Amino acid sequence: MTVMGKINKQWHEAHKLARNATLDERIDWHVKHAANCACRPIPRSILDELERRGLLEPSALSLR
Repeated sequence: MTVMGKINKQWHEAHKLARNATLDERIDWHVKHAANCACRPIPRSILDELERRGLLEPSALSLR
């Protein structure tokens, strides 16, 4: 079960993620999104890429 929080509508309106965004653009958007809005967690694929790049510590989930 994923816990979702309150959406920051103003942030979302000012920060649209392009449909054809590159992986770097998606990573940047999701990191900034997590810092400014609690509507959903960072997707697993983005967390995995952050970890692969050495930007996150390995988690118990990622070590399975």
